[in-house]
Amino acid sequence: MQLSPITQDFDTAKTWLVTYAAAGIEGLVAKGGSTLYRPGVRGWSKVKHRTTEEAVIGAVIGPVTRPESVVVGRYTPDGVLVIVGRSVPLTPAQSRSLAAVLEPAGPGHPWPDTVLSSRFGNGRDRVVLTKVKPTVVAEVSADTARQAGLYRHGVRFIRYRPELRADDLPRLAASHG
Repeated sequence: MQLSPITQDFDTAKTWLVTYAAAGIEGLVAKGGSTLYRPGVRGWSKVKHRTTEEAVIGAVIGPVTRPESVVVGRYTPDGVLVIVGRSVPLTPAQSRSLAAVLEPAGPGHPWPDTVLSSRFGNGRDRVVLTKVKPTVVAEVSADTARQAGLYRHGVRFIRYRPELRADDLPRLAASHG
């Protein structure tokens, strides 16, 4: 257990939000100095540090002609595409923009046919993946929180990056292979 630093100074808190991100701290909690934690009651605010980066779209949830969410991946040093995260639901405009550029995958796609419907699911609730050719690079907004290099929370799809190829992206650390 470690005691968290506290401050009433807004500028100090802003500095912490940026500098602590590099250490893997995902954000700050803002609350009144005398408030106590009460389960199920929303009285505190969490301010998360987010970053923008790229990942390869390897599958979607829903039909490729009308994707509901994207499932993104990165390549390991030995060239294996692994799932690193899933997006929150796409807007209708995002869905239309992706439907225009995604293509169904052929045989040999490395990903499973289903994944847990929730990261913290009970293991029984699964969702079907519609695998796509891993040629579209997506810019996503993600929490800085990672678990073994994978996104701990849903990413937000921002746009696809037609000027980038999957080979342009950094590889995952060797421990993912």
